[in-house]
Amino acid sequence: MTIEELKKTIKNLRKVCSKKNDTPKELLDGQFRGEFPQDERLMCYMKCIMIATKAMKNDVILWDFFVKNARMILLEEYIPRVESVVETCKKEVTSTEGCEVAWQFGKCIYENDKELYLAP
Repeated sequence: MTIEELKKTIKNLRKVCSKKNDTPKELLDGQFRGEFPQDERLMCYMKCIMIATKAMKNDVILWDFFVKNARMILLEEYIPRVESVVETCKKEVTSTEGCEVAWQFGKCIYENDKELYLAP
C-alpha cells in the first residue's frame, strides 16, 4: 500500500483522538505545516494515534513493531526510508512521558521525512 492509502485507513482516528484530548483544529492542521508546539493537547493526541495503531504501549514506542508493521503494509520502496527514520528518531526521542514521547517521535518523523508523517 502507498503512504496515501495508509493515511486514508487511519483518517478516522483524527476525530476520535482529537475529541478525547480536546485538541483544536488549528493544532491538528498545523502539524502538516511543521508546527509542533509543545502543547499537551497535541502531544496527547499524537499518543492516542500511536496507541490506536499499536505503535506505542505503556508510554514506550514499539520500534521493532513499527518497522515490522511497515514491512507488512507498505510498498517495498518505502521500507528503507522507514528504517532510516526509525533509527534517527530512536536517538532523538529522549522523554519517558507518553505524550511527550509520541510528540518527539512525530516531530522527528516530520523533520526527517515529512511524507512518512502519517498522523491524520
